[in-house]
Amino acid sequence: MSLVVFGSLKEAPGVTTLVACVAYQWPRHRRVAVVEADADGGSLAPRFGLNPERPSLASFVAVSRHGLSEGEFWSACQRLPGGPAVLVAPGGASTGAALEQMDFGALDRCLRDTDLLIDAGRLRAAEPQARLYEEADFIVVVVRPQFESLALLLDRAEALSARRPLLAVVVGDGTYPGGEIDSALRQTTGDRAWVLATVSGDTRGAAALAADGSRERALRRSLLARTVRPVTDLLVHLCSAGPPALSRAVSA
Repeated sequence: MSLVVFGSLKEAPGVTTLVACVAYQWPRHRRVAVVEADADGGSLAPRFGLNPERPSLASFVAVSRHGLSEGEFWSACQRLPGGPAVLVAPGGASTGAALEQMDFGALDRCLRDTDLLIDAGRLRAAEPQARLYEEADFIVVVVRPQFESLALLLDRAEALSARRPLLAVVVGDGTYPGGEIDSALRQTTGDRAWVLATVSGDTRGAAALAADGSRERALRRSLLARTVRPVTDLLVHLCSAGPPALSRAVSA
């Protein structure tokens, strides 16, 4: 199965919201789990009313020092309400220490029948995130269509797409249309990076996604869910096919 890393390069354009919505939409015939790998700590636990400390990424790493176990992984996961499994990351030094020890490539190989969606938060160039990029089948960068964000994306696109496809998800309205961003990415990387889709900056839909009373409706009818659906479908297609030859990138 596949290891998909989600993150941003600047600001907070809604990485966790995107990952959660994609995970809820993931087809039932493909086993999926969300893993929080943000060194600053994750936000799924407080957002969805889960326990932020135990079980968590830190507790899983603590019991996996002598080898990864599929059973221990699932035991360390909680569940998004009515949704997929998630390995949450508490804030503070424990998360940073756990990420230093975590081998995501080994975890991916251990969970051979599971697609792993990794919420990496800010995509930093330093360790331990650099090791995570090396293991990824796909990197999804969430970006706003604004000059500062796009300049940073184009600056780092070549390095991030050196060994695997880099997929941009453009969130909200801005100065630059998705087609222009796609062309710039392709030209910069030689078709190793491209725009996967454009997603609405639907704050009401994002809030409803985490609310018990309106979650099901939000997943069916919100503008957020409707615009995220192409992202989910294209990612499932890519994960099913395996990482494509970079010269034959799949375009949204």
